[in-house]
Amino acid sequence: MKKQPLLFVIFTVCMLFATVLHAESVYYVQSNNAKIWLSASFKSKVIAEVGKGKMLTSTGLEGRWVKVKIEGKEGYVPSLLLSTHPPFEKTVVIRAEDSEIKQGVRRRASSFSSAAAARGLTKEDRRRDDVEEGVDYVALKKMESLSLTADEVTQFTIGGKP
Repeated sequence: MKKQPLLFVIFTVCMLFATVLHAESVYYVQSNNAKIWLSASFKSKVIAEVGKGKMLTSTGLEGRWVKVKIEGKEGYVPSLLLSTHPPFEKTVVIRAEDSEIKQGVRRRASSFSSAAAARGLTKEDRRRDDVEEGVDYVALKKMESLSLTADEVTQFTIGGKP
C-alpha cells in the first residue's frame, strides 16, 4: 500500500524534471518551408512561415509538436520538420553516364520473386481474393483455356466475327 504514493511522487518529480530539462531547446528548420501554427493542430491558424535553416527556440513539447517562440508569439511546428542541428549547406547530385547506369541496373527478378510467381496462388488465396477483391478465377480459367487460330485473331482485329 505504501508503494503507490511513493511511485506517484517519483513519477510527478520525473515529469517536472523532464519539463525543466526541455526548457529553451534550440531547433533548426529542415524543410524548405515550415508553417508555424497557433495551436498543436493542422486545423488551427498559421501565424508564420519560416524557411530552411531558421533557428527556433523551443519552450516545450506537445505530442509530436514543438512549441516555439517567433516574433514575440508562441506557436507550434510539427517535430518532423525540425532537428537539433542545422541543415546541410550543399546538396550534391551524383551524375553518371548512361552506360555506367545501365551496368548497375538489375535486369531480372530476384530468385524469391521468381519462386513465388512459379508457385502461384493457393486455393485459400483465390477464395480470399474472390471475396475481398472481386476476382473471378473461374472466368479467368475459362478465358485462358480458349484457343484461337491466327485467322480468327486477324478477323477479330479487322472487326468482323469469326
